[in-house]
Amino acid sequence: MPQNKNYALEVNMRGHYPSIVKAEGIYLYDDQGQRYLDGAGGSIVVNLGHGIKEFAEALKEQAEKVAFSYRMSFTTPQYQELAQKICELTNFEMDKVFLVSGGSEANEIGVKLARKFHIDNGSPSRYKVISRWQSYHGGTMGALAWTGFTGRRREYLPYLKDFNHIAPAYCYRCWFNKEPDTCDLECATALEYAINQEGPGTVSAFLVEPVVGAALCGVPPREGYFRKIREICDKYGVLLIFDEVMTGFGRTGKNFAYEHFDMVPDIICMGKGLSSGYFPLGGAMCQAYVTDTIAEKSGVFAAGFTYAGNPLGCAVGNTAMDYMKEHNLVERCARMGEYMEQRMNDLYKHPTVGDIRGLGLMRGVEFVKDQDSKESLDTGLSYAYQISGEARNQGLTMLTANGCHRWTAGDMILIGPPFIITEEQIDEMVDILDNVISTVEERNGFGG
Repeated sequence: MPQNKNYALEVNMRGHYPSIVKAEGIYLYDDQGQRYLDGAGGSIVVNLGHGIKEFAEALKEQAEKVAFSYRMSFTTPQYQELAQKICELTNFEMDKVFLVSGGSEANEIGVKLARKFHIDNGSPSRYKVISRWQSYHGGTMGALAWTGFTGRRREYLPYLKDFNHIAPAYCYRCWFNKEPDTCDLECATALEYAINQEGPGTVSAFLVEPVVGAALCGVPPREGYFRKIREICDKYGVLLIFDEVMTGFGRTGKNFAYEHFDMVPDIICMGKGLSSGYFPLGGAMCQAYVTDTIAEKSGVFAAGFTYAGNPLGCAVGNTAMDYMKEHNLVERCARMGEYMEQRMNDLYKHPTVGDIRGLGLMRGVEFVKDQDSKESLDTGLSYAYQISGEARNQGLTMLTANGCHRWTAGDMILIGPPFIITEEQIDEMVDILDNVISTVEERNGFGG
């Protein structure tokens, strides 16, 4: 057997990954003793913090009772309890929950739920899904087909079904060359054009992130966007599906991000913060009329996966819901998010910082060559990856992406620490990032 061979298939097969052996609060520790401030909560997953003993106890207790039961034959008290707690977070605007193992599965279940609704509602011709460019809905083939993140789609295009994508609600680089205070929400009207282009009787759903995650790093829409989207969907009988995999369970300072926009979607897909990373868990939930229609007609929704509704996952989910409520962490996220916004705005002093955006503890930075013209940096620099690499050297982790400027350029990072972060730790995080940007700017010849 070869000595020191790595048998794990890593993302960067030529790179080296530190080996994390311990995590507490907002910090990770590798096997060399290096500490990292987890500035992205993994991948905007660890909402509640690392090393919480209640989760280990919940897993142990549940595993000793029952670790698996098949949902096609049985339910469990843990599933029933968690479904009620999740719906309660929406003030019971959502009525039913289908649990799966992660966000990609959640989005696929959400789309299948919409399709099943239309079949049982007498519109079997409705199957098409419209989504947006500069979006990310997951890595499974269905979710990837609806994704508008070209860098993650490109190599798998031969396997993807062709669906319609419309322009993003991206005010910093408006695809219609408008300004937010004078535009007529052309980015929303684009949905109506797309529905008519496809044929209104063929469109099942519009799948959309309320705040764009990996593909635009924290971009929310301008005021009124989602109210107009809701009106268009209602006009044509199209279900509105919110991908809240990243934004759900408090990340934007509210239980769910749709609460910021004075409207309610028909279906919400969720994951990540649902378990705070302590177990693979996701789901889709919907308004009552969706499942009532199915129940009254065919009475069957047979989609799903082996581990859907797994009792271990449900036990973790219940623990997360209780912990979040007991410690008022959604309210804390809103408060810490305001402070983080203030501190991060200081980064505009750097000549390569073009835009800082987001809601709650979900904040993105877009880097540019020139602040006034918004010209993107040379793609050959891999600027965002220089930032994240230097940040890791200085003990800070973050998410990194590129391609936000019409897929050809555009460097971004996304910050999303656990809700338990303090003002002092936010200061620590932003100070490190400040120094990181200075270091990378100097390395690349950008003056202050």
